[in-house]
Amino acid sequence: MYHDIRTEPLNYFDVTVKDFCAQLDWLRANNYETLSLEDFIVYVRNGESFPKNSVLITFDDGYNGIYNYAFPELRKRNMKAVFFITAGVIDKVDGSYPHVTTSELQEIASDKNFSIGSHTLTHSNLTKMTHNEKIHELSESKRILEQITGREVLSMAYPEGNYDKEVIESVKESGYEIAFAVQDRGLFDESARYSIPRIFAGMELAQDNYKLFKEYVKNYKAMPQEAFKERWQPIKQD
Repeated sequence: MYHDIRTEPLNYFDVTVKDFCAQLDWLRANNYETLSLEDFIVYVRNGESFPKNSVLITFDDGYNGIYNYAFPELRKRNMKAVFFITAGVIDKVDGSYPHVTTSELQEIASDKNFSIGSHTLTHSNLTKMTHNEKIHELSESKRILEQITGREVLSMAYPEGNYDKEVIESVKESGYEIAFAVQDRGLFDESARYSIPRIFAGMELAQDNYKLFKEYVKNYKAMPQEAFKERWQPIKQD
């Protein structure tokens, strides 16, 4: 679970272009197959095991670093990824973080190696909303993204990983087939397809020659909950 790719990181969830490229090259050198979201959904639908050495690369929020750096570096290596976009901030700037533009998102979506998912409309905590508010956040995001890309949007990622049973019900009602979390907060009597945990890919994964990155990828299922915890913290500037 990446967020932004930047030349100069401002937050610990940023990953530098250099480190991102090194991580992609390590995956390729070690024979890892990147799945498309469509591939991933088919395996889940059919209850099949994923191919050995397969990974799903995801990005949350929709910062323009995904267009400027992630998209070209992935395409250069013929690798696949999914971008979860906060639909309400397309074409906007959040402080020092510009978001992708409509035309940039259309260019990404035109390449079938890349999939677009929803990160809701406003990146708000769905667990704090009424049912109608949840449905609006989820349905309107889906509508906007489908209108921009011309592709069906069947997946979403919970903002900051927040979900509960009611949120999952709203996700299903809004027409999503699969949903991604951060940490595993439980299934709430639902299929794991609505609460898929993801490894947090922040700056710390670059330390010690990418030691943590390699360990997390190799031993995903055995990793402690700390590996999946989202860590948002600005870097102190001198």
